[in-house]
Amino acid sequence: MSNALLDAVATNNINPGLDQMVSVLPMSDKNNFDQAPRKPRVASYCRVSTEEEIQLGSLENQVIHYTNYIRSNKEWQFVGVFSDRGKSGTKTGSRTGFNRMIRRAMAGEIDIILCKSISRFARNVLDTLNIVKSLSEKGITVIFEKEAINTSKMSSSILLTVLALFAEEESRSISENIEWSLVKRFENGEVRAVKILGYDFDKDKEWIVVESEAVIVREAYRLFLEGKSMSEIAEIFIERGYRKKNGRIDWDGSGVRGLLTNERYTGDVLSRKTCTLDFRSHESVVNDGHKPQYYIENHHEGIISKEDFQRVQDILANNVSSGKRVKHKTYPLSKRLKCTNCGANFHRQENPNGKVDWICSTSKKSKKLCKMKSISEEQIEKLLKEGFYKRYGDNITTDGNRFKKQLMKELMNAEAARDREQNLLRVKLEKILIEENKAVIDGLETGPIKEKRIAIENQIAERAADWELFDRDETFRRKALDKLKDLQSVQSINRILDISFMRAWVIRIIVESPYLFTVKWIDGSKTVVGQFRRRYIL
Repeated sequence: MSNALLDAVATNNINPGLDQMVSVLPMSDKNNFDQAPRKPRVASYCRVSTEEEIQLGSLENQVIHYTNYIRSNKEWQFVGVFSDRGKSGTKTGSRTGFNRMIRRAMAGEIDIILCKSISRFARNVLDTLNIVKSLSEKGITVIFEKEAINTSKMSSSILLTVLALFAEEESRSISENIEWSLVKRFENGEVRAVKILGYDFDKDKEWIVVESEAVIVREAYRLFLEGKSMSEIAEIFIERGYRKKNGRIDWDGSGVRGLLTNERYTGDVLSRKTCTLDFRSHESVVNDGHKPQYYIENHHEGIISKEDFQRVQDILANNVSSGKRVKHKTYPLSKRLKCTNCGANFHRQENPNGKVDWICSTSKKSKKLCKMKSISEEQIEKLLKEGFYKRYGDNITTDGNRFKKQLMKELMNAEAARDREQNLLRVKLEKILIEENKAVIDGLETGPIKEKRIAIENQIAERAADWELFDRDETFRRKALDKLKDLQSVQSINRILDISFMRAWVIRIIVESPYLFTVKWIDGSKTVVGQFRRRYIL
């Protein structure tokens, strides 16, 4: 954190421009607030891309600044600071923090939203106008600091439209500048120096063959031309301990295919294999004639002959019926089952008999990498139910009404509880930062204070991963709440305890073995379910 920011936090240094804007808010307007003189409930939204965070400081610094700013105003009631890291402003669908803030505002929990600029809020004109219009209809004010816009003023509505157009045009301009730069580089014969197995680069970015890696590439082509499948080649590579460019040995068919289809191993380079069609979505697609491609022959020393490369491509073309990418489906447990052996996620696979298993993605590549066995979805549901019984005790069977109310209360209060935990930790961090800054100014020993700060930062980092998963699960919580509301007989509540319902309370399932899980719940608590079986040996 910069000294300037620490000074701002320590001295409550407030931006005068923003103070001037908020001073004109209709604090006692009964149309905007339910009760006068109830203090308006204020939140802020922050967003940075990965590149911006590296250049301008961390997202946490911005969050602390706005937290301190809102709390320092005695006329306001602090709700929270909502944030997204590394998310595009042109696409609101993927911004979980933004969407959570809007949901709470529309639910009547926020009166004022502060945002640094319109481009931080959204760079899509339609999104900006629709969201601000919906908020204004609910009596919710949005203040854009950079543009000095207060949406509660009718005179600013036209200006907002114009500035939103400028924000979208800025995004379009950036995209076009990048496109122009890429085209010029391709036309000049420049090639992106991407690290691939078999090559390194010297100080002049010239390609140099790494013979110890090149032998792996040659062997992949030889084995394939001898009739081995890509998965079989991956198994052979794992057995022989061959390392990928990243140093890992977890080869799979996809990784081998990458070797077999990369024309750079012949010494040629095809630039622009993928492209972006719409600056709003930023979605990358296979460049099947959408934009010009650039082919450079004999750009560098080849590892594979062009004849062998073409033979491999002919075989692959005959084996593939369609060149379309397969869109993977997501399921309630997708990316939530984690293997304790290797840290990988479990993947769903449907057997010919119709039964569903979940298998560790590393183990699926090779049992030599991870010996975790597959788990039936039926077993997972059984252990999740056990976790529910452990979590709620006898209420499930002895007092259905009480159990139903308890579940509904948890779901309705889940987001507020998550925000409260996050805000308390941020307040702790802010206090320790002020204390550390004061110690530096006074020339005092900072070692013990620094240890406390690091401990809190580590705690926030650990919980931040859970908070991000929590934010993605709003749909599960809403559907579970609807199920509970529609439940006619509390005696039949046990019947709805299936995976999709219980997922509303589950953040992660740590798989110790197919018979032993640790379930991490939405409140951060954990429950161990199942039992250790001596016959099961990893």
